[in-house]
Amino acid sequence: MSVLSLMVVSQLAATPITLEEVREASRQSLDAIRARLDVQRAESQVKTARSAILPQVSMNFGIGLSFIGPQRQLISYKDPDSGNFVQQFQDTNNSLVRGNFQLGLQVNQLLYDGARWWTQMARSGDQEEAARGQLAEQQLSSELEATRRFFELLKAQLALKVLEESVKRSAEQVARAKALYEAGRGQRSAVYDASTNLGNDEIGVVRQRQRIVQTRLALLQWLGREDADVEAVPPGDLAEVRAPYEPGHAVAQARSLRPLFKSLGAQVRAAELGITVARADYFPRIVASASYSRNSPTADPFFTDPTRQNNLSAGVNLSWDLFNGFAHVANEDRARIELTQAQAQQRQSVLDLESEIRRAVDAHKTEVEVLAISERNLAQAQEQASLETERFSAGAGSSLEVRNAQIKYTQAQLSVLQGRADVATAKAALERAVGGSP
Repeated sequence: MSVLSLMVVSQLAATPITLEEVREASRQSLDAIRARLDVQRAESQVKTARSAILPQVSMNFGIGLSFIGPQRQLISYKDPDSGNFVQQFQDTNNSLVRGNFQLGLQVNQLLYDGARWWTQMARSGDQEEAARGQLAEQQLSSELEATRRFFELLKAQLALKVLEESVKRSAEQVARAKALYEAGRGQRSAVYDASTNLGNDEIGVVRQRQRIVQTRLALLQWLGREDADVEAVPPGDLAEVRAPYEPGHAVAQARSLRPLFKSLGAQVRAAELGITVARADYFPRIVASASYSRNSPTADPFFTDPTRQNNLSAGVNLSWDLFNGFAHVANEDRARIELTQAQAQQRQSVLDLESEIRRAVDAHKTEVEVLAISERNLAQAQEQASLETERFSAGAGSSLEVRNAQIKYTQAQLSVLQGRADVATAKAALERAVGGSP
């Protein structure tokens, strides 16, 4: 059985899972959900900033009732006989029920606040863009990790097929050794050696099945799913190997496609606008306001005559903090520090990203070269295994030579499978580094 035929994975019992399904599901990981919530928070900040330029309208309406019962009051009066003022208590029974009907409407419109509101709108827009870039970055990271775990599962599955094929070859070797011994052309020790080799290969199969369970659980855990019997489907282009990429072209593409580059730029712009927002404290704040109210102690004329009990006022108010203990200066200093920090982070992140891209390009190139060597070794190992098997069947070779050739062939098969999965993983890492397919 060839290596290519081993990649056609049987799916009779397990549920197949493709690379595209894994990538799609990885976007719902916990880290991606947190990044999506950050985007939603940034969107709410945009709405909050926009609310400053819209009229602020408030209304109140109330109906009340008050009761005044019998009262004892201290009164003062002038005695006409003596001409002196006299104080005495007097009881009154002027009980009264009084209503209170009130309607009010207040409108405030911000006219000027030192360019704070439109600067804050622009700043919140940059913060939203930065959050969206972080979300895209997190999705790329989640997809890359899911891709890596997918290929780990795929490698484990394909390696199991290779090891099961090795068990079949060892069983055939046991049969040949017994036949040669019974025909008087072989030794009894060759039968024991072949049986021991078969047992060792069977142990390898058992351990590889455990490896499949571990890699399957790791993949499903990352996708946030419970354990299930799934089987990775090899991508159609797994055997396809592309030529290595140029580092300069990859870096140029990353600058235009990688979300983190755009996110860093948006963070710097937001920090620059933060200084303008802080400077707005030095300027006055002008607000236009208008209010309307109606008040009446009775329902009539409150509800019956709209031409009475009306009050209307309008005006413009200017407020200006001329001195607040240098708090304005401190706010501006903090904004400048945040800008310096954002610029320093941008410079370092750009250097880190370019290094990451060049490492990804070099890693992909290395894996392509290793795969080419592994495929060349596989052809030689397969030819040697066939040759040693024929010599042993003819009585000219030993079981040790056959075993060594079979081990080399199995290792070469595993190396090719490993190499193709490593090339695919390196390609996915490179795509993540540049923000798309190079």
